[in-house]
Amino acid sequence: MTDSSSDLTARVISVAADVFGVPADTLSAASTPETVEAWDSISHLNLMLSVEQSFSAAIPPERMPELTSLEKLVAEIRRLQGV
Repeated sequence: MTDSSSDLTARVISVAADVFGVPADTLSAASTPETVEAWDSISHLNLMLSVEQSFSAAIPPERMPELTSLEKLVAEIRRLQGV
């Protein structure tokens, strides 16, 4: 992973930790609703909104249900930013 990749992942993990109310070191790019107890349908929407605000990116609503891991969310941000 490049530094920018690592930085982006770390920033997404930080946002997710805030949304889920868990320590960032308990999350990883591989985190999913199955591995994070606090990740339910409402917190998923909160995560999408928080990521949009944090990264000044508009996630298409039809893509939101597919973003079921932090890794997929990082990839979506990269796609939206043209990285």
